[in-house]
Amino acid sequence: MTSTTSPAALDASDRQAERDERLVRVLSRSRGHLQLNLSETWLFTLGGVFVTIGIVLVVVGWVGASRTVLVAGQIPYLISGGLLGLALVFLGGFLYFGYWLAMLVRDGRERAEDEQADRAALRTGIDEVNKSLTEIAALLENAAKPRSRTRQPAS
Repeated sequence: MTSTTSPAALDASDRQAERDERLVRVLSRSRGHLQLNLSETWLFTLGGVFVTIGIVLVVVGWVGASRTVLVAGQIPYLISGGLLGLALVFLGGFLYFGYWLAMLVRDGRERAEDEQADRAALRTGIDEVNKSLTEIAALLENAAKPRSRTRQPAS
C-alpha cells in the first residue's frame, strides 16, 4: 500500500521548513547581540556581594526605623533599607543558586565524560577478550579434528 502526498501537503511542509530555517537565522543573529557570559565564579561572587549588601541595607533600615518614633518617618527606612535590601538578598540568593546549578551541570558533564571513557575502555577489553576466545576456539577446533594420515607407499 503506497501513500500519495498531495501537492498542498508538500507546499505546507515546504513552508514549515522555510519558517523553521528563517527562525533559526533570526535567533542565531540575535544571539550575537547580547553576550551575557557569566561564569561560575562571577555568579558566586555577585551572589555573595548582593546578599551582603542586602543584609547591610536591611540592618541600616531597621536601625533608622528604630530611632524614629513617627510612622511617617519609618516608611522611607522600610522602603530604602528593608525592601531594597530584601530584593538584593533574593537576587544574591538566585545568583548563588545559578552558581550551584552551573556546578551541578559541570560535574555531570565531567562524570558523563569519565563514564564514556570507562565504557570505551571496557568495550576495548571486551573486544580483546572476544578476539582471544575466537583464537582459542579455532585452536581447539583444529586440535579436535582428526588428523589425516598420509600413507607412505610400501617399497
